[in-house]
Amino acid sequence: MRTFLAVLCFCLAAGAWAQAPDGGVADPDAGVPTGVLTKPPELLRQVEAPYPPEAAAQQLEGTVVMFIDISETGAVTNVEITQPAGHGFDEAAVEAVKQFEFSPAEVDNVPSPVRIQYAYQFVFRPVAPPTDADGGTVEPEAPVNFSGQALERGTRKPLNGAEVVLPELDRSTVADSEGRFSFRGVPLGTHEVLVVQGGYDRFKTRETVSEGRETRATYYVQKRIFSPFETVVRSDRERKEVTSTTLQVAEVQRVPGTQGDTLKVVQNLPGVARPAFNGGALVIRGTSPQESGVFLDGQRIPLLFHFGGLTSVYNSELLESLDYLPGNFSSYYGDITGGVINVNSREPKMDRIHGTVGVSLIESNAVIEGPITDTLGFAIGGRRSYIDLVLGVIPEGDDGPSLQVAPRYYDAQLKLVWKPISRHTFTLQGITSRDRLGLVFDRPSDDDPSVNGNLDVTTGFNQLRLRHQYRGERLTLDTHALVGNTLVEFEIGERNLRIASTDLNLRATAEYALVEPFTLAGGVDVTSSFANVKARIQRPPREGEPPSPLVTEDLLDTDGDFLQYFPSLWIEGRWRPFKGLLVVPGVRYEGYVFTDQKKAKRTLNPRLAVRYALTDTLTLKGGAGVYHGPPVQDEPSLAFGNPDLSAKRSLQYGVGAEWQPVQEWFVSGEVFYNDLDNLISRSDALVERDGELVPERLKNGGIGRVYGFELLVRRALTERLFGWIAYTLSKSERRDAPGANWRLFDNDQTHVLTAIASYKLPRGWEVGARFRFASGNPTTPVVGSVRDDGTDVFLPLFAAVNSRRLPSFNQLDVRVDKIFVFDKWTLDLYLDLTNVYNNAAVEGIAYNYNYTQSAYFEGLPILPVIGAKGSF
Repeated sequence: MRTFLAVLCFCLAAGAWAQAPDGGVADPDAGVPTGVLTKPPELLRQVEAPYPPEAAAQQLEGTVVMFIDISETGAVTNVEITQPAGHGFDEAAVEAVKQFEFSPAEVDNVPSPVRIQYAYQFVFRPVAPPTDADGGTVEPEAPVNFSGQALERGTRKPLNGAEVVLPELDRSTVADSEGRFSFRGVPLGTHEVLVVQGGYDRFKTRETVSEGRETRATYYVQKRIFSPFETVVRSDRERKEVTSTTLQVAEVQRVPGTQGDTLKVVQNLPGVARPAFNGGALVIRGTSPQESGVFLDGQRIPLLFHFGGLTSVYNSELLESLDYLPGNFSSYYGDITGGVINVNSREPKMDRIHGTVGVSLIESNAVIEGPITDTLGFAIGGRRSYIDLVLGVIPEGDDGPSLQVAPRYYDAQLKLVWKPISRHTFTLQGITSRDRLGLVFDRPSDDDPSVNGNLDVTTGFNQLRLRHQYRGERLTLDTHALVGNTLVEFEIGERNLRIASTDLNLRATAEYALVEPFTLAGGVDVTSSFANVKARIQRPPREGEPPSPLVTEDLLDTDGDFLQYFPSLWIEGRWRPFKGLLVVPGVRYEGYVFTDQKKAKRTLNPRLAVRYALTDTLTLKGGAGVYHGPPVQDEPSLAFGNPDLSAKRSLQYGVGAEWQPVQEWFVSGEVFYNDLDNLISRSDALVERDGELVPERLKNGGIGRVYGFELLVRRALTERLFGWIAYTLSKSERRDAPGANWRLFDNDQTHVLTAIASYKLPRGWEVGARFRFASGNPTTPVVGSVRDDGTDVFLPLFAAVNSRRLPSFNQLDVRVDKIFVFDKWTLDLYLDLTNVYNNAAVEGIAYNYNYTQSAYFEGLPILPVIGAKGSF
């Protein structure tokens, strides 16, 4: 009789993850918060449990499933049975596992305590006949005549620790880290072979051993599509952010309505409003998309989505996680008054060459990655849409605009990671993205004759990033340099705009653990842009301004070079005066330099975050801070705005609690208040510049306030069912000038509710659904019109700004996946059905030429997307 030890089923490729209880980690010991499991614990010493006599007498077998808590030193600190087997198996397994020894797990390359789910299997085999008292004669060691390799079916991942059994001969062995096994002196003939591993179906076959040669075999063992033995790893390290949610790619890659795009899932989190036309704009806590920051590995990225928000500009197959911080974030981030989205790319897989190819009705993408040498790995990804090819075969109608160049986009990524020494990592990454859209208007618009001719829009960017990371015992250094260019081109009739910029950024971060309870962190953050701008357009509309016929606006011209330069310094401490309490004070200095600016602007931004673990399951949190956002886009230009504008300011406050009654469930609630001032609004005044009176155009002086409540109830990805419910109750309003009335922001949505659930069925099926409800956006209704004799166009007369609200939005999306697993690759076929009951959202109000009639204009109806993804 002997026992079988099922090794850890680390589902790293499927997204086993390390994170704080809410699924988000803002690592107090790293510059960029990720909470990513960078090294799983490895079993160094195993102890075999004695087979229970009661079970042996009845020739019973069993599997004991348990949680194992492993300390930051690799010691087993607690064992908790989740699925007992009875008959004495439970007690025997617990006593054995308590004696196991592991190498420490690492979260963000720092040893951390984790919890894993583990299956200990008992396989009954008859007792070998006893030897005589003298032990008999020792026979010479027989040669290896049966060997092979055990791999996971579909992914070809080695099954480290899988037990390979010859039950008829009462012999067994355990596969090594490469899945390889061997037997010596197997008798000639045909024998049954059994491969057993926790979380996998038992693999059974027969092999024939012949005289004079070694029998070699490769076994592809099927992982259970739903495995109750999947590893759950959670870091107990505290977080320094007040509110932070981290989404792992495996957790969100099949959320309905996202077409497998990880970055689109952030629109389903608390505090994020529904964007118009379900597009790619990120509206966080009522602020405009320009007030929030989007980062890739801690560095700015110009665009997050392609046209219309169809898909993101960075391939989801190359991502590891996504951090979402709606407010009260640390001093590491700056120059924004909204929220933060930080996308974390992953390192290339180094065991062998891997590839993924995806095809859908709108685009195709591919990724290939693997090792070049033992210390150098690569990953290449690319995507191209073919909407233009599909629409090209559709006949054009007699009315409306005709498609000259249908929407098309592409992007590509290249990443090289080199680790010449254990503590040093060098990363070189290249990114490119390009979008183009073109239309031909056959005739002028009835209510705006100036809208005539061709429409051509092009956007794109290229970036080259070089990064060096050093992680010592007490010191951590992270230096990240970026050089790139961004292009925005717009042309419609006689109006045109072209912005071509060169971007140079540098971020350097240092952290040092001074003493046990205190860590000091700080760094330099510099962003700069040198742009050539050519434009002949009307003044862009401001926040709260309803659209009017462009024919009444004068065309403004500019042609010149512009500089934007934002140097920043930051420092913060992370102090743990006693267990359960974390205090993070910080301050950030920011400077703003613009072309034609009379005097450079500077701001100081003190911030404070506090977290206190009241009990093992309940954590209280709170924070306050000062945040500034510089003028953006056209605001600091002399032709369209005012180069002497000051930065907008936001005083942010938040307090809340997190409750985790069990490992799988997490509840978070927070009340927040943002006090805004120095907001930018329209000005008709004249100011003196270089001895002349010129239009001021824009000025600081507006104030605002955003307040509300956010709730997140989350079910972790550990069993068949996972998902979350996110609810936001908020109000965002502003006053454009002293004495003016308060009004709603354009993006104000009182209620936003999202419910997501996904359920894994047998035989590779998975079904998911997403339901969303949101209050309609504010709008400024037209109450009449007057005819302009000079242009022969009716001009609208508006009611109070944003005094009416559009109808509320509700929509149900469904996704069905069928996963086929072959020996060397897997295939995922899916149907992603958006707006199942065809309830088109109201996106605005359209009027006839003289504004006497109106009707709602709506977004997309039901949209089915069929796709396939193959991986090897």
